[in-house]
Amino acid sequence: MKLSSEERKEKKREYNKRYRQNMTEEQKKRSREYNKSRYQNMTDEKKEERKDEIKEYNKRRLQNMTEEQKEERKKDYKRKYQNMTEEQKEERREYNKRKYQNLTQEQKEERKKDYNRRLQNMTEEQKEERKEKRKEYLKRRYQNMTEEQKEERREYNKRKYQNMTEEQKEKKKEYDKRRYQKKKP
Repeated sequence: MKLSSEERKEKKREYNKRYRQNMTEEQKKRSREYNKSRYQNMTDEKKEERKDEIKEYNKRRLQNMTEEQKEERKKDYKRKYQNMTEEQKEERREYNKRKYQNLTQEQKEERKKDYNRRLQNMTEEQKEERKEKRKEYLKRRYQNMTEEQKEERREYNKRKYQNMTEEQKEKKKEYDKRRYQKKKP
């Protein structure tokens, strides 16, 4: 019996998934090194081309996912993150920080647009749920900070406020005003 193209793709996906899961650390390391050297040997033009292809592929893949698959994906990411050591989490944070700093202004704008688009597509229920989760997360995060970290944060906020333009300060005041009015019963 001949398989359809979708079935072949699914079969190949499953095979690759099992293959990656069964790789030893040494094999994974070798694979990463190989990909790294291969990537370094690419021309800038090829690198850009590859980035665009990957971006397009991921975009299509995400659009074609069912809600169930998206939920499963979220759970997988969450599980992976929880299974990371503190060192790995710190490495990941550093990597994301560098990645964001290296974005061009245009890329940052694009990122903001995507973020806003996602927000607009959320239902009110999802927005509320997101808000609550974020609130809880920030609360836990602040509680888990050392006094030193809290002090650093205060200093950072102070510098940030001092570097704001008058217009930005005014916007912040308005925002805070609205924000704190909502909290009052």
